[in-house]
Amino acid sequence: MSWFDDLLANLPEVAGPTQKRLSFKEKLKWTLIALVLFYVLGMIPLFGLGTNALLQFEYLSIILGARFGSIMSLGIGPLVTASIVLQLLNGSGIINFDLTTHEGKMRFQGLQKLLGVFFIGFEAFIYVFMGGLAPPAELIGTSVYFQLQLLIVFQLFLGGIIVMFMDELVSKWGFGSGISL
Repeated sequence: MSWFDDLLANLPEVAGPTQKRLSFKEKLKWTLIALVLFYVLGMIPLFGLGTNALLQFEYLSIILGARFGSIMSLGIGPLVTASIVLQLLNGSGIINFDLTTHEGKMRFQGLQKLLGVFFIGFEAFIYVFMGGLAPPAELIGTSVYFQLQLLIVFQLFLGGIIVMFMDELVSKWGFGSGISL
């Protein structure tokens, strides 16, 4: 598993603070930055999105912490899914991590991040290619429609990665877990 450990060790991450305890003001600053960034990114609409029925996602957006039709449409859903799947696999003994050691925790967190990236891509692909977040219907059958689908998937993927890093930022520099935002 050495190549896999190398892969997990080289995943990009938010650097943690060098001091042991952060001040209240410092934690508040980073938490507010993440909140404002999440709000602003939630206001940026997806380029190429048709005027489809986004109301079908209204209640789902509350649960997932998302704003459908924006770059933050995926919200925290992929990260929560990755965490639950990995914890279930570890708890059932299908995958064994020794969470009592530093190395085991790092391996678990790295795999959780890798699984999170997979679910971000998977959910972005599913939302777009299954018609939930689709380009304008009048473009169906043209090459532009497929290109807009790929562009929307890319935007959703980028938004999901930003949420993943904001989760890390708040977990290391702010108050509580970033998922709670």
